[in-house]
Order: sequence, then structure tokens, then C-alpha cells
Amino acid sequence: MLTVGFETDRETLEKLYAELGVDVAVSGANFVMRENGEPVGLMRAEVGDFVTITHFKIKNEEINPGDKEFFLRAMLFKFSLNPVPLAVRGRHPELERFGFRFEDGYMRLNSSEVNLSGSCRDGRGGD
Repeated sequence: MLTVGFETDRETLEKLYAELGVDVAVSGANFVMRENGEPVGLMRAEVGDFVTITHFKIKNEEINPGDKEFFLRAMLFKFSLNPVPLAVRGRHPELERFGFRFEDGYMRLNSSEVNLSGSCRDGRGGD
């Protein structure tokens, strides 16, 4: 079973950062996806004028392509419950279907406007 939650345990985060190749010190707000209790994904964010998503990675993405979609949708849903301005540095066309717009070098979205309609793209015939 996949679950997603906020993580503060430094040891868990240090291990996951290393396994995913995240080359910054543990900091920011960290959300972890777990599969049957085992950490398998990380969304790291920094909170300032925007909630800036700095890292978004999962283990074995090539084996389970739908896991990344699940994790992203779960986090966007969680952010939508308490509207905040979100930002991701750079252009990421895959975020446009959720309502993100490219402005000033960032993909931006107020989380209250997130579009979660449509099916997940899991590599197994989704739209």
C-alpha cells in the first residue's frame, strides 16, 4: 500500500536523500511516499513567498511509473486543502495539465486552483 506523509525523522531523510541522489543537506519541508512502510519517494519543498518544490523523486520509477503520478496527485490534493502559491523552478510541461503556468522561470499555481481531473498516466494505457 502506498501512503504519503510529512517526515521529520532526520535519519530516515538522510538515508532517502542518499538513495535518491539528492545532494543537499536535509532541510526544508519533506514529504515521503512509503510502500508498505518503506520510504520510496521524496518531495522536498522550501517555504518562502511560495512553496517551492525543489526535489521530487521516487525509487524504481521505471518499474512503477504510476507511483510518481500517484505521489504528485496526492501532494497536490494535500496542498489544495490549505491554498498556497506553489512554484517549481524551470519549465515542466507535464505540470500544465494540473493548472501550472510558466512565469518568470517557474511553473506556478495557487493550490486552490489545482486541476486533478482526468486519469493517472501510468504507462499502462492511461490517457
